[in-house]
Amino acid sequence: MKIFIAKLPYQYQEADIAELFATYGEVSSVNLIMDRETGRSKCYAFVEMPNDDEATNAITNLDEKQILDKPIAVSQAKERAERTGGGGGGFRGGNSGGFRGGNSGGGGGFQRGGGGNYRDKDKGNSGGGNYRDRDKGSGGSYRDRGNNKGNSDY
Repeated sequence: MKIFIAKLPYQYQEADIAELFATYGEVSSVNLIMDRETGRSKCYAFVEMPNDDEATNAITNLDEKQILDKPIAVSQAKERAERTGGGGGGFRGGNSGGFRGGNSGGGGGFQRGGGGNYRDKDKGNSGGGNYRDRDKGSGGSYRDRGNNKGNSDY
């Protein structure tokens, strides 16, 4: 069973979490989530225990337990909803939208529109809209300037 632990103290490491859960049974894995930029703990983790009875016992006994004067939250992890198609959007968005646009149309962008490209130097992209298109909705890109590609307003 996969267990979700939240509100962990910053100083807690994976070994500390494994030790905490090992008193209730076998722990097959511990995954403490870290911030990529700072390298600090995000104060939550996932623990996997192969025996469901032991995992349920650990959840019951550790939920709201005080760790370094801070109550932790322990529950059964919920399965993440499967991600389906769509694409686009996001800050950088890869090849279909995003802040830097993309080169194959697609959804989303930094503010509005779909596809386009942030710095469309070669003017060869398809799709429309992006970073500076604000209310125009589609066509063009940030650096289109007099190009008749669409409705860019920059």
